[in-house]
Amino acid sequence: MKKIAYTAKIKRYNPETNESYWESFEVEVEDSLTVLELLMYIKDKIDASLTFRAFCRSAICGSCAMIINGRAGLACKIQAKDKIKNGVIKIEPLHHLPIVKDLVVDQEPAFNKLKKIKPYLVPDPKVVPDNDKSESLVSPQDFAKYDKQTDCILCMACYGQCNALEGDEKYLGPFQLTKAFRFIMDTRDGIDVEERIKLAEDHGIWECVQCQMCLAACPKGIAPGDDILELRRIAKDAAGEDNIATRRAKFWFQTVFETGQIDKWHLPEVAFSDEKGKAATKKLEEEFRKRGMSEEEFGPQPFEDIKKFQNFIKKIQKELS
Repeated sequence: MKKIAYTAKIKRYNPETNESYWESFEVEVEDSLTVLELLMYIKDKIDASLTFRAFCRSAICGSCAMIINGRAGLACKIQAKDKIKNGVIKIEPLHHLPIVKDLVVDQEPAFNKLKKIKPYLVPDPKVVPDNDKSESLVSPQDFAKYDKQTDCILCMACYGQCNALEGDEKYLGPFQLTKAFRFIMDTRDGIDVEERIKLAEDHGIWECVQCQMCLAACPKGIAPGDDILELRRIAKDAAGEDNIATRRAKFWFQTVFETGQIDKWHLPEVAFSDEKGKAATKKLEEEFRKRGMSEEEFGPQPFEDIKKFQNFIKKIQKELS
């Protein structure tokens, strides 16, 4: 078996001193090791105090999710040699979750958010028989609508990579919203779609920035971003024209047409049209002032040849009409 030498740089955390620090381990190991096997080698041969979470070693349980060279993934699934850059592999705990020790994070905050969307089937009595002798059948066509979403193993890799959580720590998260989509699509579920959508709206579907990092992180190839877009469409159909998505889209078009840019300052207030939107606008204003910006700089700035840009937009509209 071929051996290779490299440095494993691991971000550690000592709960007794509340100290985070990077520690480097020089290793010479088989080139076939997964990241998890590398961590096990370090724990067995170099430092027994190194702490991480793992169980199945088969990409099924999801317990070994962590950040490897800046990307979330399952340590048991990723080959260490594929992540070595300039002789170094960097390993750290998932982002957006409290660290317990070293690479172990507290998953409870994310699970508490999952509970908010009622991630379970509430049988519809009109569809689900209330006896032990009858089955509640789901057609292959209906099951196909949420088949992929049932592959979620709750590893939280998508949560640890989510950019929306950078701006709003109360954001529900990708896998939580995929679960919301999964039960809305289930024909056996008895909760009204409107109720499930409301559960997914507060710090939920409208906060997603569609960066697609959740898809890149998911070891099962699930695309929470796509599920969230579909939830937005369902929300629009349920609420009619007066909804966050429509107001936001109209405001985007209006400000882009008038200035060539999106008015990020007023967007939350227009889209949400409530105290939450006003609070977001105020928060943006405070951030702008911290950066030394004047009030004239808060909104979009005019640029030359705006008329040419507007004529171009009008031309596209005419071609599409």
